[in-house]
Amino acid sequence: MTVILLFAVYLTVLIGTIRIFNHTEFPVPSSQFAEELEEYLRQNLGFHDVLFQLKSRSDLMIGEKMIQGVYITDERLIEKQFSYQESNADPVNDFYQKYAIPTYLILVPSASEIYESTLPANALNTNQEKLIKAVYADTETGIRCVDAYHILSSLKDSYIYYRTDSHWTSYGAYYVYQSAIQKMGFTPVSYQNYVISHLSTDFRGDLYQKTLYDTVKSDVLDCYTYEKGSKITDVQMIFQNGTIRRRSDIYDKSALESEDMYRFYTGEPCQKMIIRTDLDNDKKLLLYKDDYADCMIPFLVQHYSEICVINLKQTGCEFQSVTDPSEYTQAMFLCSVRNWQDIFQ
Repeated sequence: MTVILLFAVYLTVLIGTIRIFNHTEFPVPSSQFAEELEEYLRQNLGFHDVLFQLKSRSDLMIGEKMIQGVYITDERLIEKQFSYQESNADPVNDFYQKYAIPTYLILVPSASEIYESTLPANALNTNQEKLIKAVYADTETGIRCVDAYHILSSLKDSYIYYRTDSHWTSYGAYYVYQSAIQKMGFTPVSYQNYVISHLSTDFRGDLYQKTLYDTVKSDVLDCYTYEKGSKITDVQMIFQNGTIRRRSDIYDKSALESEDMYRFYTGEPCQKMIIRTDLDNDKKLLLYKDDYADCMIPFLVQHYSEICVINLKQTGCEFQSVTDPSEYTQAMFLCSVRNWQDIFQ
């Protein structure tokens, strides 16, 4: 065992040395060698996690501020953002022109925008505020846009984004819901009416899984319950391969025992999800979304007899073909800025 550990340390130093020299002008092997070596160790050595943590810490010691595309800051892990040159409002405009039902658009900035001041000085970071404004400015008259950016910016000192995961928290989603649902003609459920359950106080999300950097404090995963509100009566999940599953709730408790606890909110990703409640108000919402919307859905179900959820990450530009929009009274597009650009660039 000692020999194996010494070998691991040797390889860690070797990878770190290659990374150091790749910042110099010496003619040494490219960083591709380090990446290939790392992948080999991942696939063939059982102690990969320990080795990876050693290598990551050595990178930090030589001045690196990023691991696997994730910036390391004192308070949180922040996903690296890529540069986008153009905004695109065409998907929502085309939808509105074709169906003419009340339509709402929410683009959610990532933590890298809200906490930009904590990033390394040379960090690549798209100006998401400018990008959101450009998309909103190009939307058709009649489409209502919700300013999630300024809502979240005003709450930046609160727990609105996870520290170890790329998503916003339920707390952040609630305050955007509060603004959006008023635009949609409803009275939001008061925050004080929710019972908040801490499902886990040791949640380490997708950014931790990429970095295995455990110095940043773990997260709290919450569930908001309005005990006097509407109840879900049926959930139908339709997958891309045509498989259909039925559940009595949107939550997937088994996710709490996995590395991907965030899936608790809606379970395994599917192309289409139909949620029915005991409300008898004939209000039906068509929700086009990415996974940022998952923790907002529990708030939205308090206002609709049915919500049809379409996963934009699975449908792409073909989202209109998955269901008949004319069957719904309102439509909402809710997506992170990054996914919106990636899906519709």
